[in-house]
Amino acid sequence: MIRSGSPWRGPKWARGLLTIAGVAVLSVLGYFASAGTAGPLGPAADTTTSTSSTTGTTSTDTSTTSTATSTTTAATTAPVTTTAPTSTASTGPEGQIKLASGKTSIPISSVSLPARLIVDGVRFSPSLVASRGRPLAIRVHVSDTRGYVIRGALVFVRSTPLVTSTPLEQTTDQAGYVTLTAVPKQTFPLKRGYHVQFFVRARKEGESLLAGVSSRRLAQVATMR
Repeated sequence: MIRSGSPWRGPKWARGLLTIAGVAVLSVLGYFASAGTAGPLGPAADTTTSTSSTTGTTSTDTSTTSTATSTTTAATTAPVTTTAPTSTASTGPEGQIKLASGKTSIPISSVSLPARLIVDGVRFSPSLVASRGRPLAIRVHVSDTRGYVIRGALVFVRSTPLVTSTPLEQTTDQAGYVTLTAVPKQTFPLKRGYHVQFFVRARKEGESLLAGVSSRRLAQVATMR
């Protein structure tokens, strides 16, 4: 019989079993206590690490993509510098001179086919011949089919029929003018309402009188008694 307040004394083998059981119970309690303190193990820790790793990778990929996009945009929108070709060739014929009248004068050497000379003006002074004793001045102006005033063109004038002297060929000045003088002969008709015709030719020196850039026309002056 076991007395109250005194330790139980049983057989030694029984006391040994009780001791072993107590140690086992304490070990189990220690295990659960340790697990509760640490919280869930492996899977949760792995999930956290994996999420963090994935986020970091995504961030890195996005940054790389953004950088690539930025680089592509910069390359696409980069300004392209082009240099316009510069031409040093002059326009129009050589030897041009701008006249006060606004027209352009060129030398006869700058006139070649298909361009041709034009005798575009013939004036007589006096414009009405009433005497054989007064010289007749014939002022001729020469241009070409392009509208340039021609200097240095050879101009020839003669009456037809031959009722005046025939002046020598002369060259046009910078403004395209030349004045030749013819003296009426005794056969020069002085009649009211009558006209004497003159043959006028402009040419380029060295070319055939009937070819090249030459030009010719007829002009007439009135006479009276």
